[in-house]
Amino acid sequence: MKAKFIQCESCKKETAIESCEFATHRTVIEGKEYVFCCETCAQNYQTKRKSH
Repeated sequence: MKAKFIQCESCKKETAIESCEFATHRTVIEGKEYVFCCETCAQNYQTKRKSH
């Protein structure tokens, strides 16, 4: 079976979905769910969105 990956919205790091559901950080921004490799990337992404 080929592994499926989720890509971090901020740093573009890929994390295997099957490895662990807690290996990624999910957050909802303006009603849309985003997936990040960690909480730091989620915070960085939200900061960048606010500045645009």
